[in-house]
Amino acid sequence: MESRNQIKSILGSDGILARSMDGYEYREQQVQMALGVFDALESDDRLIVEAPTGTGKTLAYLVAAALSRKRVAISTGTKNLQEQLFFKDIPFLRERLFPSLKAALLKGRGNFVCHSRLMKYLRQPHLEGIAADAWLKEILAWYRKTREKGEGDRSEIENLPDDDPVWPEICSTTESCLGKKCPDRDDCFVMKMKSKAFDADLMVVNHHLLTSDLAVKESGFGEVIPRYEALIVDEAHGLEDAATQHFGFHISLFRITRLVRDIRAELSEARVDLEKLRKNLTDVEDDSRRLFTRFADFYGMRSRLEPVHGELAEIRDRVCLDLESLGQRVTNIPQASEELRNLGRRASGISIEIQTVLPSEPGSDYACWAERRDRSVILHASPVEVGDKLQSALYEKTPSIVFTSATLSSGGNFDYFKSRLGLNGDPAPEEILLDSPFDYSSQTLLYIPKTMPEPNSPEFANALSGKVSEILQMTRGRAFVLFTSYKNMDEVYRQVQGKLSFPMLIQGAKPKSKLLEEFRSKTGAVLFATSSFWEGVDVQGEALSCVIVDRLPFAPPDDPVVSARLEKLKNQGKDPFYSFQVPMAVIALKQGLGRLIRTRSDKGVLCILDIRILTKQYGKIFRKSLHQSPLHRDVSALGAFFAE
Repeated sequence: MESRNQIKSILGSDGILARSMDGYEYREQQVQMALGVFDALESDDRLIVEAPTGTGKTLAYLVAAALSRKRVAISTGTKNLQEQLFFKDIPFLRERLFPSLKAALLKGRGNFVCHSRLMKYLRQPHLEGIAADAWLKEILAWYRKTREKGEGDRSEIENLPDDDPVWPEICSTTESCLGKKCPDRDDCFVMKMKSKAFDADLMVVNHHLLTSDLAVKESGFGEVIPRYEALIVDEAHGLEDAATQHFGFHISLFRITRLVRDIRAELSEARVDLEKLRKNLTDVEDDSRRLFTRFADFYGMRSRLEPVHGELAEIRDRVCLDLESLGQRVTNIPQASEELRNLGRRASGISIEIQTVLPSEPGSDYACWAERRDRSVILHASPVEVGDKLQSALYEKTPSIVFTSATLSSGGNFDYFKSRLGLNGDPAPEEILLDSPFDYSSQTLLYIPKTMPEPNSPEFANALSGKVSEILQMTRGRAFVLFTSYKNMDEVYRQVQGKLSFPMLIQGAKPKSKLLEEFRSKTGAVLFATSSFWEGVDVQGEALSCVIVDRLPFAPPDDPVVSARLEKLKNQGKDPFYSFQVPMAVIALKQGLGRLIRTRSDKGVLCILDIRILTKQYGKIFRKSLHQSPLHRDVSALGAFFAE
């Protein structure tokens, strides 16, 4: 009871923050959420909270977590949000309310240099080119400094390119980590990061690190995130995608040839006679190359895999036997180092993965597909459902979990979210669906045109260009134009560019941060963008006064993972369209429209140019999930709205 009163005394209308901060806005929804989160943490319950934009959910759950006196992990959707929590929100909380609150920021292994891998890389001959050599010198100069007083984090290297060829060769990886048997364990940057987290009250992670850590723990290869008593998942609508990625796997010819290269190098360093294994190593390379060449010949850019038979099955079996034999022989070398034994386990593991991604009989556990990139092929396997995996890896081990986001419900309930994350069983999670603190009836207008071709019509792109131009004239630019495909984005941008006087920006022309900076600074700017701008983007004030959505964001049914999920739902006797495709699209649409109203002083127009939201039966579900913005069908209403 005392802690609940503390929450009210902190976040209340005349609480500590209201008295000490200029312009503080009391929000009843924020207090309600903080109380709900605290109760869930206190009683070891699960809780789902939809907290619309403007609720102040971050502060709500941080106050609740601090008062719970539990060791809490907080997972965010992106690294940017993770850093905002750690460098801005938690310091604010510490300065004003909880001076002794300890927090730790945790990142994935790939962000840190590995002493052992760097030394091995320097001992091997490599021909990376002039650019790589320049960055290697830069990296080595940084490495000497970071060993003394740094954290070994690649973010310390200014402007290191994302596609730098050296970094993947020297960073820490789960596959190469020797754990307790590593001679550099005491100096390991990953271990130092973990040690800082051991006495922290709050550990700030992201979904990819969280699910990667769950997958590693499940495989028995250690952990990255130290044990926690409770978990808060912010931006929880993105957890399924992260789990799908990290509970799956990817196989490429490069991955196999790299394994062979690493074994050869380790055998040479250990002074083991290579002759005894030379044929085995060559067989792995030759048969693997034959396998992947066949896939390059027969599969398109992104094709779902069917069970393999005939010659392809024979090649698969040879590759798997080659890898299993190599794994056993390397592991059983009498003088084998721990590095060699680890490589032997990697060979056996890849063999098992190939048998999973290329089965002889159909299965429903994994969606398997081949993806062509330039002249190479990558084989993927992703779990069709992640609920069971989350149940065993997370739910059974963490009694108190809070899921929150501005967009978790569809049609006024959490049924879709619970079904995707395996939360339909006992104990049933508590649910809180908060009202928006904004007055959408006066702050917004919803525009859906009277006539538009349906999105699959050949005339749609031309009509879309004309309608976007018309809207932008009324809003004087100041808009995000959000697309569900690059094709429509490029076509509309091409037709509109030069016809309007506003600054026109398009995704891909510059890095995302630069585009947003330019959008905020240029009067009347218009940004044409796709999926990555539908969420996690915050532009307050008049700079963003209109969001235009080209079509309802249904996931493409021919996507391999979506296709497998639709098929499984159909086999279970469920309606895949209404139980999966519609609610998934509703949440995506809410994310896109959520870019518009960020404060109580914002005003803006939501424009949906997909007429199906009014003409199709499922349109009612979309409309029910949107806030009560007044609907207008005449574009002139936009001019009148802004004139007010």
